[in-house]
Amino acid sequence: MSCTGFDVKGMIMKPYKTVIYSFLLGGLFCLIAQALFGFWNAALTGTAMEFFKGGAVLVSLGVIGFILGGLAIYQYFEEWATFGALFPFAGFAMAVGMKMVVPWTKGESLGKSIWPGAWLVIWFNAVGAIVCIAGGYIAGLLGWTPPADIPAAIIASNDPLVSLTIGARAFVGGGIICAVFQIVWLVVKAAIPKAKHVWILMGGWMCGAIFCLPGLSQWLVSQFGQGFSCLIPVGGYNMFNTGYDLFLGGEHAMTGLVHLGSFMLAVFGLFFTGLGTFIVWNAKWGRKNLHQVHLEKAQHALEEAQGGGAH
Repeated sequence: MSCTGFDVKGMIMKPYKTVIYSFLLGGLFCLIAQALFGFWNAALTGTAMEFFKGGAVLVSLGVIGFILGGLAIYQYFEEWATFGALFPFAGFAMAVGMKMVVPWTKGESLGKSIWPGAWLVIWFNAVGAIVCIAGGYIAGLLGWTPPADIPAAIIASNDPLVSLTIGARAFVGGGIICAVFQIVWLVVKAAIPKAKHVWILMGGWMCGAIFCLPGLSQWLVSQFGQGFSCLIPVGGYNMFNTGYDLFLGGEHAMTGLVHLGSFMLAVFGLFFTGLGTFIVWNAKWGRKNLHQVHLEKAQHALEEAQGGGAH
């Protein structure tokens, strides 16, 4: 998997183009997430599952990711716009699924194929949650208090004009965040050629917690909605707040536990959408690896083009 992607002619893509594509693709997924939030906000408000509105958006994105990943389409997005594809929840679900697909295409058993994806879900979310919850709790012990409430510019609305404005904010904000982390990836990869994508994903998660201290994460949520809330850093933001709520105790602790429960549901959703990638892949491609699949698709497209030209 290339760090910069490839264009349709097989040439190495210029790094600045991957930043542009990360902005556009990441923004598009955030726009889709904002539309999904409008749906789940209407569907779950007033029900026992109201607390899971944000989690429902993430799982919905995961479904998109596992379908496109299982059909070997999402991987093209990753080549063109690395963190524009990986930073939204859809890309993380696809990445988990490919952790299962790769050993399967090498002839491993079902159990040995599923385990790498499950392990990625376990260790990544456990490390991120424990560190950020501890961070929020320690911040409380040290006397930190959250910034004053920031008026939310992002709300669900039935007004078409307002909805358009909300979507534009989510697109721009999410696109900028993905582009920034794509730049970080290019810098890190240039300095450390063996750098892994997961380093940047975990770094993004931790930034969501660290940025709580000056109120930046809170501001991003208030201004860009799903332009922040469907991306990797939202995990650190939520777990930092959970730790702070646990420090406060009482009703706040109950709120923190609810947020923790919502997080756990989203983690289960991540595993099962990753498993969905594996299931779709096996149904469509069997044990063929990604290179074989993309080569076959390219050959098929070439044959169709030549056939069309013959007419």
